[in-house]
Amino acid sequence: MKQNTPLKMNIGFFLCVLITLFLLSPNSVMAQTLKNQALAYSQTKDGQLDVDQSQRQLWALSKQQWSRYKTLMQGIRGSISPKSISPIEVLGTHARNEAERRKYAEIWATMRHDDIARILGFQKAYDEAFARLYPDEPMIDMALLNRSAEPQLKPDDRILVFLKIAQCTECAVTIQKIMQSKQLKSLHVDIYFVDTDNTKDDDNIRHWAQQHAIDAKRLKSGSITLNHDQGTLYKITKNIVSAVPLVFSLSTKGVIRELDL
Repeated sequence: MKQNTPLKMNIGFFLCVLITLFLLSPNSVMAQTLKNQALAYSQTKDGQLDVDQSQRQLWALSKQQWSRYKTLMQGIRGSISPKSISPIEVLGTHARNEAERRKYAEIWATMRHDDIARILGFQKAYDEAFARLYPDEPMIDMALLNRSAEPQLKPDDRILVFLKIAQCTECAVTIQKIMQSKQLKSLHVDIYFVDTDNTKDDDNIRHWAQQHAIDAKRLKSGSITLNHDQGTLYKITKNIVSAVPLVFSLSTKGVIRELDL
């Protein structure tokens, strides 16, 4: 029995060598599988890096800023925020000091300002295209809108009025109805002009207020405000709308209804 032991050990050793060589052979199924898995992992990782780099460049962030954003999204910010939250908002919300907070706030304000300009620019092009292609059709069939026949308003409701400052007779009629309405006199009224430029039309708006006898005391107290629209109507309707005047009520619960005056 003792004489056979070296032979058994040699056979076992050679079997281990043969199995190892088989597994490491380029033609073996396992070796090919491992190779494919490694290749797939490498491609996935490279693809993710490419996506990250493209997104980082779109937001004009450095590698350090992007890395911090990704880290923050792994914590509470990623668990409670909507998926659409921007990297700028995340970094600004978690700013480490006042200077950093101000920097991201200015970046975000600039981006939003430019985006509103794009939206309004496209709205203008859309209006012109519709008028050119369908000159005899109204852009909006007002009869199909869900309007309140008799506004049921509460003391804390706000009235949102969207007008044009120029060449809009119906706008002038609507604002006079609002100013003379006993029901609306006690409510806060926000007037938005959809055809003004916030960089140069403030004097035109003040002149408009004088022409239409807007109550100066209510303007001074803030119960009536005059505003450039800057995309507010688009946020309410979720659509490109050019037919004004439009009047809405806004409740304290955030419920918006269109009113028929």
